[in-house]
Amino acid sequence: MSDFAEFQVRQLAAADAEAFSALRREVTADNPIAMGLTMDEELSRSIEDFRTQLSFPEPNAAFGAFLNGRLVGSAAVAWPSKFSSSGHKVDLWGVFVSPHLRRGGIGRALVEKAVAHAGAHGARRVNLTVYVPNAAAINLYESLGFEHCGREPDAICIGGFYYDGLRMSLRHNGI
Repeated sequence: MSDFAEFQVRQLAAADAEAFSALRREVTADNPIAMGLTMDEELSRSIEDFRTQLSFPEPNAAFGAFLNGRLVGSAAVAWPSKFSSSGHKVDLWGVFVSPHLRRGGIGRALVEKAVAHAGAHGARRVNLTVYVPNAAAINLYESLGFEHCGREPDAICIGGFYYDGLRMSLRHNGI
């Protein structure tokens, strides 16, 4: 059971772009490595970019956790290809929780919601990348059945330092 039992999860829409941007900035300020980009890069994204991203057609979907009306976490799934030969797999992205609300079940609830949505739309495989180090995220994904399936050396460069991207994958059997 979550420490924040009163949070609500729902699908995000274009109208949530400002809240989504604010949350991303909060999380990036806390740890740009986990987000995979610098604060300057995050600040360069327009609200219109986020509106577009949150309006991608179904079955793509982003989910948000709201606590007292404030967006405090997100998780999304996207089909990387329009071709049926790749239609069985999705990318899990945008998984983050406000730093002061972590370890209370919000991230788990969001990932479970996103994975369930993917499965309901025919996904057989859910893939993701975690920039390391990020033990908390890796532990969460492992606890949900995600397995390590590769590593991209020097996936991102932040502050002159290179960080690997750990690839993980889940065979969807329902969480």
